[in-house]
Amino acid sequence: MELTQCPYDHAAIEAEAWSGGSIVLYCPACDAAWEWHGAWLRRIREPDREKARAARLGEKSAEPAG
Repeated sequence: MELTQCPYDHAAIEAEAWSGGSIVLYCPACDAAWEWHGAWLRRIREPDREKARAARLGEKSAEPAG
């Protein structure tokens, strides 16, 4: 399995190596995250459903710029 796009909003997935050999995959558009270690993959953070919907529709986030 190759996780290159978020299953919730189809944005490109980013990765960060963690200690112990784990890799955290995350979606910058909806904040969903998964931990990948060897053949084991588990979701560690649910997506923000409103952000995912907005990303699918090509809308900008409703969060104020700061």
